[in-house]
Amino acid sequence: MQENPFTLTFGQKPVEFISRDNQTDKIINTFNMEQPSNQVFMIAGVRGSGKTVSLSIISDYYSDREDWIVLRLSADSDIISSAVSELSRTSLKKNTDININASLGPIGVSLHTDNHLLGNEALLRNMIEELMKHNKRILFVIDEIINNDFVKVFASNFQIYITQHYPVYLVMTGLYDNIRNLQNEKSLTFLYRAPKVFLEPLNLPSMASSYRNVFNMSQKEAVEMARATKGYPFAFQVLGHLRWEHNCSLEDLMPEFDDALASFAYEKIWSELSELDKKIVYIISTGIEASADIRNKLSISPQLLNVYRKRLMERGIVDASQRGKLKLSLPRFAEYINAYCEVEI
Repeated sequence: MQENPFTLTFGQKPVEFISRDNQTDKIINTFNMEQPSNQVFMIAGVRGSGKTVSLSIISDYYSDREDWIVLRLSADSDIISSAVSELSRTSLKKNTDININASLGPIGVSLHTDNHLLGNEALLRNMIEELMKHNKRILFVIDEIINNDFVKVFASNFQIYITQHYPVYLVMTGLYDNIRNLQNEKSLTFLYRAPKVFLEPLNLPSMASSYRNVFNMSQKEAVEMARATKGYPFAFQVLGHLRWEHNCSLEDLMPEFDDALASFAYEKIWSELSELDKKIVYIISTGIEASADIRNKLSISPQLLNVYRKRLMERGIVDASQRGKLKLSLPRFAEYINAYCEVEI
């Protein structure tokens, strides 16, 4: 039996997916410059928007190049120590001169047995300087950053690497709130200057074409399926997965579609909203979309609504492309809210 080309697993690159070449290419093209205008990028998006897949595309591109070393690191562990270990391991695969490898091995072993030897922060700088002599560039990638001590210590050191003109590059992904919290750290103001790539909805014609090719369906039916996802990458995968498994009409797939979105994404997204966020989103879900009507319903000022409007847009939850109106960006989110969420206005 042929394998389902769509997946419900977050972070896994599916067989059938829609690329965001315009956004990933922006990062790649910048890093490939002889004198890059930026060495740090931050990819932000709602859960299920494809942050991890986008990061994997960038990582895979540079992993295939001999002059680059890619370090995939976790925000939940000591990033500096992990970078030392990974750099020692991956440099061996890049045909780095034997003298570098010989210098890394003994230091790495002794580091754990003699507290008077170089600390990991100094050791990492020495390793980078050695690799510079061999024209190597290093890409650090961190998925789903959070504002913890590991990330703050690494970011502080990375700022030093940049000022010392090291050939180092950094791409981090995260939820909008986590990125904002990290940027608000007084010692990490350089992150404010780092370009942020907000993942946009997928292209509807591309999704329709994908559905049509996989399921050999009519253009009309493929477009209906694509529209049902509103360009939300996880919804694109869920709907494709369900259609592959059941081969039934879009209408018949809706109950399972709603259940999957609720269980895998919307419960968590809703829980992370503030009380006023929830009230605004709830009002929109009832069909009240005019900004003036939302303000009147909540008795809040235009200035306060604008603050929350901007936050909800950057989180990928609200669409404000139509002047004076706010709409929900996520497919079937209104149905989820009306069915499962209680809000007092």
